[in-house]
Amino acid sequence: MLNDQRVDAIFEEMDKLVIELVADPSCLGPQYFQDMIATCRNYLNRVGLVLNELDRERLMVSAEVRRLEALYEAEYDDLLTNDRLIKDIGSSIEDRKAAVNWRLREQKAALTDARSQLRNLNAVHKVVAYRNRELHATMTAIRDQKRLMTSELRSGSFYGDERTNVALGRDDGLGLSADDLAELMDEPASVNSENASDGLSVESADSASDAQQIEDFLRGD
Repeated sequence: MLNDQRVDAIFEEMDKLVIELVADPSCLGPQYFQDMIATCRNYLNRVGLVLNELDRERLMVSAEVRRLEALYEAEYDDLLTNDRLIKDIGSSIEDRKAAVNWRLREQKAALTDARSQLRNLNAVHKVVAYRNRELHATMTAIRDQKRLMTSELRSGSFYGDERTNVALGRDDGLGLSADDLAELMDEPASVNSENASDGLSVESADSASDAQQIEDFLRGD
């Protein structure tokens, strides 16, 4: 039978089987979810064992209550109907019932005690069943957190995943700094300008030489 010490131990154990979730588990990594799921699963297993214990006790006490009720009713009816001392009390049915209850006071006390045990078991069972529902809800919340974090990682919207602009003078990831890129961008323009100026100077020199030759020819030189 479940005694008071065992009931107190069950209540104390149920108070300890509580899991607090972290508001932002993203910084803790996947190991956090593995630990939380394993812990919650162990708590659920423990609560399941206690529920099985309480169910067995309830079956035993329920059977005892039914047995005592049947025995009490049978003895009650027999005394009220057949016992001569009860009949000699008088014609008042209430007086005869009171006399029967007095004769069966020990059986009635046992029945009352069994019913009280059954009520206590039902109360303890409600507490443990509530903890079981809470742990199942906690397990669902842990898995929801894990699923949300996985979705954020896959979608690229995870906090801190955004790329930032490359600072001036810093490596852009391709082995070139911003200064190097600017220098490369400016080099073709300077080269083209030099080539253009060289072309113009050569063309001007050629034109001047041709003009001199024409002038010398006209002079007859």
